[in-house]
Amino acid sequence: QETGDEIRSAVTYNNQVFDSEVTEEAPDVEGYTKVNPEETITITTGTNEIIFYYEKVDGLTYTVEYLEKDTNKEISLPKVVDEKVYGDEVTENAIDIDGYVKVEPTSETITIGMNENVIKFYYTKRTDLSYTVYYKELKTEKELKVAKVVNGQTYGTKVTESAVEIEGYNKVEPTSGEVEITTGENEITFYYTARTDLSYTVYYKEQGTEKELKVSKVVNGQTYGTKVTEEAVEIEGYNK
Repeated sequence: QETGDEIRSAVTYNNQVFDSEVTEEAPDVEGYTKVNPEETITITTGTNEIIFYYEKVDGLTYTVEYLEKDTNKEISLPKVVDEKVYGDEVTENAIDIDGYVKVEPTSETITIGMNENVIKFYYTKRTDLSYTVYYKELKTEKELKVAKVVNGQTYGTKVTESAVEIEGYNKVEPTSGEVEITTGENEITFYYTARTDLSYTVYYKEQGTEKELKVSKVVNGQTYGTKVTEEAVEIEGYNK
C-alpha cells in the first residue's frame, strides 16, 4: 500500500456488459493482509479498474540456532528476534561459544517469510586443550614428582588417572581421579604421606676386618626423609 508496488499480476475480464455491476474479492497473497477485501464497480465505456491494496504482515519472528556439527546438539540457547516484517532481509553472525570452534559459514542472511525463519550455525569441539596431574605431600603441598601434562584433549571429554608409586611415600585415598575437560584449568591432584614403617641399623665393627664387635642396633618406626643422629658407643678393649 505504501509503495504502490504491484505484488500480483493484474487480471483482465473481457466481454463485460455496459452499466452492469461487478464485485471482486481480493485474493490471498502470502505475506500480506488485505486492506480492502472486496470492491464493486459499474461497467462504463471508460477505464474499469478495481485496485486491491495490501500491507505486509508484521510481527514475524526468526530464530538463530547454535548446534554441534554431526550431532545437532544444541550448545547454546537459541536467539529469537520478534517484530520482523515479511520480506525483510536479516543477517546474523555466529557467536563465540566456550569450548567450541565455529564452522564456516559464520555469517548468514535470510529473507523473512511466513513459515519458519531459521538460521543455523554449526560448531566443533576444541581439541587443543590439556590437563595436569599433580603429586603432592599431604598438608605441605610439596610436589613429590614433576607434574604430568597431557595435551591434545577434547572439550567435554572425561579422563581418568591413577596415583603413581613414589618411593618413600604412601598414597592417600582416593588413588584414582577424574576430570571433565574444560577451557579452564583441568587438574587432578593426588596426595601422599611419608612412610613411617622404615628402620635404620647401627653397626659396630673392627676397622680393617669388618668383624662385628657388638650386636647391631636396629631402630624401627622411622619416617621417610627424616634425619637421625647416632654416637659410637664404648666397647671394652677398643678405641672409637
